[in-house]
Parts: sequence; C-alpha cells; structure tokens
Amino acid sequence: DDDTAINKYRNYQDFSCLLVRCKDFQVLAIRRGVQQKAIKMAFDVDGEKMKRTIQWKVRQLHPWMNRWNGQVMEDAIQDAWSRLLRRRGTTRLWMLKCKEAEERAMQVFQDNLRDALLAPPLPRPLHVLAVDPGFKAGNKCAILGPNGNVVRLETISYLGSQRANGMKRLGELLQNVKSMMNNDEQVVVALGNGSGSQEGRALLEEVSNKVGIPIDIHLVNEAGASVWSVTQAAKDEFPNEPPSAIAAVSIGRRLQNPLHDLIKVPPKSLGLGMYQHDLSEKELDEKLHLTSVDAVATVGVDINTCSTEILQKVPGLTKLASKIVKARPLRKRSDLINVPGLGPKTFENCAAFCRVEHGTEALDATLVHPESYDIARWLLKHFNWNLSHVPSNVPPREEWSTHWKSSLVEASEKFGVSQERILSVIENLVDSMTGLDPRLRNVNGTKPVASTAGSLNGCVLLPPELASNATALQQACPKRGIVGTVRNIADFGAFVDFGSAHGDGLLHTSCLGPISLDSLLIGQQIGVDILNVDNDRVSLGLSGLGLIAAAKRPPSKISSGIRAKGGANSQRRKYSTFDTQRSGSRKHSDSIAKRRKTAR
Repeated sequence: DDDTAINKYRNYQDFSCLLVRCKDFQVLAIRRGVQQKAIKMAFDVDGEKMKRTIQWKVRQLHPWMNRWNGQVMEDAIQDAWSRLLRRRGTTRLWMLKCKEAEERAMQVFQDNLRDALLAPPLPRPLHVLAVDPGFKAGNKCAILGPNGNVVRLETISYLGSQRANGMKRLGELLQNVKSMMNNDEQVVVALGNGSGSQEGRALLEEVSNKVGIPIDIHLVNEAGASVWSVTQAAKDEFPNEPPSAIAAVSIGRRLQNPLHDLIKVPPKSLGLGMYQHDLSEKELDEKLHLTSVDAVATVGVDINTCSTEILQKVPGLTKLASKIVKARPLRKRSDLINVPGLGPKTFENCAAFCRVEHGTEALDATLVHPESYDIARWLLKHFNWNLSHVPSNVPPREEWSTHWKSSLVEASEKFGVSQERILSVIENLVDSMTGLDPRLRNVNGTKPVASTAGSLNGCVLLPPELASNATALQQACPKRGIVGTVRNIADFGAFVDFGSAHGDGLLHTSCLGPISLDSLLIGQQIGVDILNVDNDRVSLGLSGLGLIAAAKRPPSKISSGIRAKGGANSQRRKYSTFDTQRSGSRKHSDSIAKRRKTAR
C-alpha cells in the first residue's frame, strides 16, 4: 500500500546527511525503504573536487605523466571518474556502511535476546491460565501446571449472542485453576498482548468479579507464539490440536519461565533487535544459539525434567541431548558418563550446568562443579550450613570478600585455588540453599535509578476506552502516568507496550531525561506519559518528567552526503545521477577518440 509506505518512511522524505554521520538505524531504514521502493536514494558527491584529487595523486605517484598533454590527462580522469570510479566508489562505501550497521544491529539483537532469556520467571511455580486473545476465532485458553504441563485446552467465543456462554465457560476455567491452588492466592493469568488483548482483559475482569475469584493479569509479549505453534516440536507435543489452539501454551510458559520457551522460537519472529528481518538468518541463528548457551549456563537445568530444546543449549550437549533424554532418570551427575558418546572431557564441560534434584548426592542439586565438591563440603562444615536449610548468617553479597576474608584465605591455602573460586562456590551454595534463581536477584528486572523518572508510583493501566480508540487517545494526549512494559530496545530508543490495541509506542532517547537507555531491560515495567498519537505512531516520555510533544521541524539538509527522497507516489526524476554520468562518459570517450585520430 503506497500510503502506508509513505507514512512509514516519512522521516526520510527529503532526508540528507553526511554518510559518515548517518546512524546505523538510519542506514538500515533507508536500505529497507529503497528495497521496498518507498523512497529513492542518491549520492551527492563533489565531482570536481574528486577529479582534482585523482589528478594530484596520479602526478604524485607517477611524475613522468606530467609530460602528458594536460587536456588528455583531464579527459582520461573525467572518463575514469564518471564511467567507473563514481559508481564503484559510492557503491562500495554504501556497502561498508551497511555492513557496519548490520554488525551493530546484530549486537543489539544479541543484547536484547539475552535480557529476554534471562527475564525473571514467576517467583515460585504456580498454575497459570494462559489466554491468546482474538475476536472471531475466540480466546484460546490453556491451563498450565507449575512446570508448564498442559492441563486443559479450550477455545472460548464471546462475541454477540455467544457472550453469555463464553463468560460461563471462562468462569469455569477460573474455578478449575482456583481448585488447584491455595484459597488465599490470586489466579495468575498470562494474557497475550496481540489483537483483542484489551477486550480480553475487560472480559476476564468482568468474569472475575462475577464469580468472585481474584485474578492477577500479566500482559505477555506473544511475538513468535503463532510461529512456534506450527513447528514440528509443537506438532509432536500436541498431535491432535490445531496450531491456533496451542499458541496460548507458549504465552503461558513465557510467563512461567521465559528461558525455556523463547529458545524454541525462530529469532526473526521474536520481535527483538533493530531491523532484524534484514539480517542474515544464519548469523541470527548463530547468535541465538550462543546467547542461549550463555543464558542456560547462567541458570542451569534439571537434567531429568528439562526439554530437549533446552538441553541442547547446555555447553557440550548440543548433539547428545536426545541420548540423555533416553537415559533418564539419572540419579546422580556422574551417571552422565554412562551416556553413549559423552566422555570425561564433555562431562567436565557440562557437569556444573546440570542439576539432579532429589538424587543420591545433595551437591548434585547445586551449580557447584563436581571438581569443587571437597571445597563445598569444607565450606558447609566451616560455616555450619545445611543444604536443606536457609542460612541466617549471610551478609550482603558485596560484603562477602571482606566479611569472610579469613575464611577465604584459609580455604584458598588448604585447597590450592584462588579466592575467586572459593567465592564462586559460596555463591552457588547460598543460591541453592535460599532457592534463589539467578534471574531473581533483581526481581524487578531493573538497575538502580537515582530519579523518580519512570517510576510506577501513581501509574495506572491505560483505560479500556482509550486502549481501543486511537482518536480518543489522541484527543486525551498528553496522558500521564500509564504503566508500560519494555518490549524492545534499539539505538534510538525503546518500544514500550502501554496497553494499546494499536501497537507499542516509541520512547525516544530524547525523552528519557536523566535515565540512560542502557538501564532499561526487556520486560521491565516503567511509568510513561503518552505525548502524542499521529497516524497510530505513539510518542512516549518517562513519567515524572512533564514532557510535552515536540513541535514538528523541517528536516535539516547537509550537502555532500547521502540523500533519500520522496515516497512511492512522489514525482520521479527524469534522470538518475548514474545515468547522467554514464551519458557524460560516452561524450568524453568520443572526444578522446577524435583527438587520438587527429594526432595520428
């Protein structure tokens, strides 16, 4: 659609800047716009300056050419520049700039992916009601057990005459989940943030009030859930269910344990990064694998219960995961050596990341490497700790090295290892005794912020009447104090899900105030102000800053750089820069030929 393309790339109509100053996201946006024929791009180069530079360089390298006729030299340089060097030079510079931008985009994807994979899970295993919202197709619902196992799948239609029956069936699902939980607990609901999410939230709240069951709704990013539902792994797990009915399973599992579910989704479908659809799929897959391996190594896995997909991400077990699954149950870590193809070296690499719960060796349930079991046993005895009890004499982590200085020195001398290794063993022991998931050390998923900007204090969810009506939202701007969730981070800002049915809003770097973009994490909840809505493009600012929508300014033009012009419906030029140069080069070639003929 031409109008959609023009609106999408309107920031690049009459855009001009020096190529060296063109930012990575601008390069990627211009390249995509040119490929989609929504904009046109041309290079504005000072040809005369380039020809003088070439002439000076030629005479410097080859002084004997100074004896040539000056006009012949000038014509030769003109021919070389206009017919060959201009196009090749600008093309090469543009390709190098695109490559740099792709490398930056790949790094942004990797950083965002790591944040998403290491997003905090639920503080403790709970039953979850997962809802994939929809309209005509209905709400696809799934009741999941504490470990992500599917208890029940159901599709509920609620439009028109089906609303009363839909509310009744949804109430039965809530009662079903409630019967599996303690009486004083709220029913946790994972609601997808796609089309129909606001209507789904209103329906859930209405049913909750009607049946008297309190609910705790979590808005979950559903990017890639439908893609996973048509994969072979999903078909193997749910052979008798249509793909549309099982996307809710992925939504619920993302809330329970993001790491275990997101690694199953193709990287381009995760909605993370900056123009990741234009990047090499092979390189994205490689980044996904490496980042997943790093994330799994940080958290560890239960060797007897984890899925094959997560087991493949354990360092050293990529090709051995299926064999380990067949060898289950394993009673201790050392049983891994009995798996065909898993030798001592591989065991040494993977042992620390594989836990065995309720096995014959208590330390197998920790992330302590078997090589450090002697150190761990000495520390447990020295501090009078028990793996089955939460220790009471543990100071804050930042004080460990000073508070336990003498113990670290004693253990280091006794076992002949560094104090850093002793601290690492202590950390693993404390995490195991407290049952603390490494992802929950900062349970809010945030870094300390020395400001009230972005605080959730006083913030509320976006009212339903504004969430589904872009015109009403535009008239209400600026709308302050809205709860939002960071979904993606790019170099120019963060995309925040603030509860609108029309998509995420952009929190530009200029609207962050004292907060650094690096301090935001995927999945983090922040307070935002909705500053402006323009053709479904929403501009946000951090709450507490009192920002207002910026006035529109005409784009600045800087000569001697790259220029992107117009839109799909803009009037096309009668000529292109390169075509003009090729025409000129033929004239100069004819002139050179005539002079050579006259000389002969």
